[in-house]
Amino acid sequence: MLLPAAALLGWLMVYPAVEAVHLSFTSWDGFSSPQGIGLENFSDLLHDKRFKEALLHNLAFIASMPIWVGLPYGIAWALHRKVFGWKFFRFAFFLPVVLSPVVIGVYYMIVLRPDGPLNSALESVGLGFLAAEWLNDPSIALPTVIAIIIWATMGIGVLIFLSGLSSLDTEQIDAARVDGASSWQVQRHVIFWQMLPVIEFWAILIVILSFTALFPLIYTLTYGRNDTSVVDFFLYQEAFTAGNLGYASAVGVVMLIAIAIVGGAVLGLLRIRRRGT
Repeated sequence: MLLPAAALLGWLMVYPAVEAVHLSFTSWDGFSSPQGIGLENFSDLLHDKRFKEALLHNLAFIASMPIWVGLPYGIAWALHRKVFGWKFFRFAFFLPVVLSPVVIGVYYMIVLRPDGPLNSALESVGLGFLAAEWLNDPSIALPTVIAIIIWATMGIGVLIFLSGLSSLDTEQIDAARVDGASSWQVQRHVIFWQMLPVIEFWAILIVILSFTALFPLIYTLTYGRNDTSVVDFFLYQEAFTAGNLGYASAVGVVMLIAIAIVGGAVLGLLRIRRRGT
């Protein structure tokens, strides 16, 4: 019964992954026969300044994880407590998730342009000194893109945390309150530790998103300029612009290794803290 699904999965996912690993050891332009070159592609990556910059930008996204976790957690907690208008806000926070990344990118590209609505609004209220070229200034372009992507994906985190909060062990919470624990102590010492597996799941999802889901937004917001380029955009450039498919395959392999290392490090830090308590 499972054989057709397993065969389809192997054909669409396993075989391409194995073939990408094989091509990473070759020089291939997509037309001629691949020529084996050993570890040359990986050696070139170690000295490729553009790749290093793109990788650092990915790590900058991951460095924003406290915001990426804390903001949807706080919103989910407020919605779980059924604040006024919680049904509307639950829909409003999830709405960006159902929008195409291209639509989000084009929308913010219009809003954040130098003569766009945001700068015009700042000037109209006397805050013109805050107006900036949000996507063109190299010093603020990357933080701006990070903020947009956190906003675009926040609804997923809110939904995940709401699911976790709905399954809390209320007996432990009631027992802590009976013992005189304050709301903050209950949140920190009881609810947080019950929610830690959910936080770990969302943290790993953030790592995966930070490496594999940024291309459409980066492309539409900044066209992948060097100050905002990320690894998956760099892979696209090498494969479909430069025609270096073997080199692009090496980038894909390194990206997979980076996801495993960074994801393992994040889980390790969370579990060390858990054992420490």
